[in-house]
Amino acid sequence: MALAPSTKPYLTGGLQDSAVDAGLQKFVPEIWGEAIMDYMEKKLVVGGMAQDLSAMVANGGDLIHLPKHDEIAAADLYGGNVEALQATAISFDDTTTAGGEYQLIVNQSAYAAVAIADLVMAQGASEYDFMNMYTQKLGYALGKHIEAYLMYKLLNHVGFNYTDGTDDGAGSGNNISFTTGGAYTITKDGVAAMIQAVYESDADLEDFVAVLCPATYASLFKLDDFARYDVIGNSLGSELPRVSGYVGKLGGVDVVVSNNFRNKDNSAYLTAPVFNKADGTTDESDQLAGFLIRKDAVKIAYAKGMKARVQSDYSLTTLATQFVADSVYGCAIVGDNSTNKTVFALCDA
Repeated sequence: MALAPSTKPYLTGGLQDSAVDAGLQKFVPEIWGEAIMDYMEKKLVVGGMAQDLSAMVANGGDLIHLPKHDEIAAADLYGGNVEALQATAISFDDTTTAGGEYQLIVNQSAYAAVAIADLVMAQGASEYDFMNMYTQKLGYALGKHIEAYLMYKLLNHVGFNYTDGTDDGAGSGNNISFTTGGAYTITKDGVAAMIQAVYESDADLEDFVAVLCPATYASLFKLDDFARYDVIGNSLGSELPRVSGYVGKLGGVDVVVSNNFRNKDNSAYLTAPVFNKADGTTDESDQLAGFLIRKDAVKIAYAKGMKARVQSDYSLTTLATQFVADSVYGCAIVGDNSTNKTVFALCDA
């Protein structure tokens, strides 16, 4: 006896009694997977600007080796005459092993799951509303989890003695006094220090993005110095007035806001992020207003077919269709605190 109802759009997880009805089983994972991936990507702030290296593990494997590139210096070719080149051989920098490497390990996983009872569909929900509601929830859940991991990696990168240990991040000490002491209010001196840091790292303003916590971002609108078109700049790329209070750039640097800042134990720290900005401190009491990130500093990779995989099954014991969306991924932050400063902590003075 068939267990499936014969009237559509009852969603029964593949327990249909005809080949026509059974098409729903294929429809659900494929269509839901695309929609969930779309919603997941909308939730990624840092993850959205990260360089995706998934193609490097498309044929298997879980480790990507990223060579560190030492700066290559140029020298005079001729010493005033052609004979100088014949007397001194051209020297070559070893860029294969001398610089070391970064490693991106695809060893993180996340899932979001939901069970939809037959009664839900029987009560008249349309298939479109049903799909849209739950794909959004599942996609946002995955995106927020991945984003939290990336923010935690950034926190560890810039902090001293992170996670109550003795380890210092590769970018520890890359601090920019960006806000007033003990607070999250941006100052003009802080913006000037940010711009100076960009150019001293041998980059241009468009190479970086400032990721601010909500309190720091909101402080922009408290200050007359920044709530003006001629200071903020126009993100629309034309001579138009500021629209809806949107702040797209600060001193020429792209600005985004994230509510996924993390604490030392990887718990959420939405309103008042803190870290250790000085060597030897362990109390995590310094205000972390945000990160200044070079756009090529964050690398991410997803296992083949696992960026937003969706699987479904029908449970007879609960008379519900169960959906699981999962992702397998890894990330790496490239850069250091000496010659390759790619990530800075925007902190209080």
